[in-house]
Formats: sequence, structure tokens, C-alpha cells
Amino acid sequence: MARYERVAEIYDLLANASEPIALETLCSALNASSATVKRLVRFLREQLLVSVEFDREQRGYTLGKAAHETRRPVGPTYDSRELSALLTAYDLLDQIPPGLFRKETAEARSRLKQLLYRRPTGRGELKDRVRLLMPHNRRIDEHRFQAVLTSLVTEKRLKITYRSRTRDAAQTRVVSPQRLTFYRSNWYVAALCHVRRDLRVFALDRIVTADLTPIPAHMLAPKVLDARLSSGYGIFEGEADATAVLKFTPSSARWVADEEWHPQQRQERLDDGSLLLHIPYRHITELSMEIQRYGAEVEVLSPPTLRLAVANSLTQAAAQYA
Repeated sequence: MARYERVAEIYDLLANASEPIALETLCSALNASSATVKRLVRFLREQLLVSVEFDREQRGYTLGKAAHETRRPVGPTYDSRELSALLTAYDLLDQIPPGLFRKETAEARSRLKQLLYRRPTGRGELKDRVRLLMPHNRRIDEHRFQAVLTSLVTEKRLKITYRSRTRDAAQTRVVSPQRLTFYRSNWYVAALCHVRRDLRVFALDRIVTADLTPIPAHMLAPKVLDARLSSGYGIFEGEADATAVLKFTPSSARWVADEEWHPQQRQERLDDGSLLLHIPYRHITELSMEIQRYGAEVEVLSPPTLRLAVANSLTQAAAQYA
């Protein structure tokens, strides 16, 4: 009998019992030795986190009160959102480089592993059947990564040397890190720049040096951060000041209708099956790149500045193949 079937069977026996079940009874019901039954009980407790208690007075095993109330099933019962969240959380924590924070997250990673990777599936483990792929994942220097994390935890300012992709010139900044975000396979830190006296978003892979200072950071209120970082499309800072209207062809609409480009997006289905998507944004760069991913399947209806930017980019790309 497969391990999953054994675990499921002993769980059902305990869940449906009105009183504690003696070890001998479990052995007989499962046609297993006492050592095997004890291993199954230990698996329920340690790997599936099911509360299994031993009643010394009645000399039998029983599910704890919480387990009886929830009737927690054995085996993977996640929906797609839960599974995605668990996979992402584990993968992100597992990417933290060696050091202080690697140790601090050890318990969280162990817990996630119990919930996700060691749940029996009948044949093999879930980790062998589900994969989380992160294409274009950029490598982050562990020392700079830890400096940013330490700055966030201790609320101290950080002195960084930053080389942006647009200018490709190193600049020294003193910043107060506010929020670390993993977005599209890359790490970004939103920080109050004391040179520009404004909020900026820095890609961690473009930070050349990062040194912690003893100066207290100037921390912004969470509501202010949300307003500046969450109102527009993508990772760039700044409140949305424009709305893009995109028209997708009927064939691409079937895909786009299920996508969330922005929490405040709005959709309209047209009679011919095409889709209008309204997206708030501030910066053109990232949104333009995302639009171009759909090629001829999408048209920018407004605003004119975004339409022109996308058109110029597509024209330049086409010219390389002329």
C-alpha cells in the first residue's frame, strides 16, 4: 500500500472515531505493525501538522480538538492561488543569500516546506511535480542585498553607488529604504533619495556599492507609500496621472481578459469580441514594453503620447528586419 494511502486511511480512522483508538486496533485496521503505525502518526504530526494526541486514560490515539473542528484532509488540497502563493513564498525565501537573514527565515522556510514540499501525493513529492520558473531572474550580490535588508530592519540610511541602465553612469546617493519588492523575477527597493528629495525605485542588481550609515532613516507612512507605488502600472514610483486605453483583438482578448495588469484596471467587451482595457499609469517605459509583447494583437487608442511611443518603438524594430 502506498504511503499516501496509509496516511489517508489512518487519518480517516481517527477523524471518524468517537473515542480514542488503541494502538492494537489501528494495527489491525491497517494490517500494519505497531512501528509502522507510530511512524504514520509521527508523519501526521510533524509533516502535515495534524494534531494527533495520545489519551493516556483510554490508552488510544485521537485527533486534537482543532483537527476535529477543521476536519483537515490529508494530501494536497490547494487551489491555484494558494499553491502559487506557497511556491512563490518558499522560492523567494530560499533565494535569500547566506547570512543573518538567511538564519532568521530558516523557520519560515521549514514551515513552508512542511506545508508544501512534504505533503504526500501518492507518488513522489509535490516538489517533483510542480515547478516555479522565474525567467530573466537577475543575480543579486549577497552583501548588497543584506545591506538593504539591514537598513530596512534597523531604519538606518544607506549610502549607495547606483548605475542606472538609462545613463550607465555611477552616481552616489544617500537613501532611506522604505520597501523591498520582488517584481517580475527581480528585486527592487523603494527609497527616499536625500539627493533628489523624493521617492525613487532602485533595481538591486544595479547597486554597485551599499554601505550602512548610523543616521536614522526618514520613514514614510504606509499610506503614502501605497499611494506613490501602487496607483500606477508597474514598479516605478509616482501616482498615476494618465489612463491607457488598449484595444485587443478577439483572439488575444480571450487571454487578456484573465490577466491582471493593474488592480484598478477596467475592462469592456465589444460586440465583435475585442476587449478594451483601461490601465492607470504614470511612466510609459514599462507599460510600452508590455504592450509590445502582444504585437499586432493590440492597439493603443489613447493617450496620444503612449500611442506614439509604442508606434515609434515598433517602427524601429521593424526597420531592423527590412
